[in-house]
Amino acid sequence: MEDQEEKEGTDWAELFGHAVRFMILCWSLAMMTLGYMDKIRNDGAFLAGLTSGVLGSYGISVNKKKNSVGNNSNNVDNKNNKTVTK
Repeated sequence: MEDQEEKEGTDWAELFGHAVRFMILCWSLAMMTLGYMDKIRNDGAFLAGLTSGVLGSYGISVNKKKNSVGNNSNNVDNKNNKTVTK
């Protein structure tokens, strides 16, 4: 019986934690949106950090997509080039 009550307690705590993180995420995204619309002045770096922190707690991260094998236009391989100076 105690295990069942303890499990129910952790479910509420987990649900409360998710609700708080979701409210912080919504608030920070709303403030960033208002900042981009020039409705309010805010610190965009703080809000972006807060947003990425909350998303990171859920395991979501935004990374720059790396070039695939077929698209190497930005990559330069100089290992076979020889430079001669006179």
